[in-house]
Amino acid sequence: MIRRNNEAAERAKRRQEAEDDAPRLSAEIPNLATLRMVIAYRRGEIPVADSAHVKIVVVARAPALFVLPCSNRDCRDGGHDVTSLVMQGLRAGKTKFSGEDQCRGALGSAGTPCTGTGTFEAEATYNS
Repeated sequence: MIRRNNEAAERAKRRQEAEDDAPRLSAEIPNLATLRMVIAYRRGEIPVADSAHVKIVVVARAPALFVLPCSNRDCRDGGHDVTSLVMQGLRAGKTKFSGEDQCRGALGSAGTPCTGTGTFEAEATYNS
């Protein structure tokens, strides 16, 4: 149990450092007013029950970094980096766009590839 807690703390620390080092969203997309994302997960073709949630991005202070954790608790070193997909949509000035990313983590000691997929639907508004 202690090892798992240490691993989670280390992942949180790495995530915070990456967010701190990332450019600010407001600097990258100066005319972005709001960003709302609906995030969901599935394993293979099966949606993960109760996994969808809404993320309201605080544009004024948010990093230009969009990394979703894997929904599988047994996944190691996984997750979904959708930064390029989100930034591509925002740079194009799209008001609605979506994307998905396959997890690259591994399950268990055997290192079986994770079959998790993270998806998002984004809605953005821009200042004129």
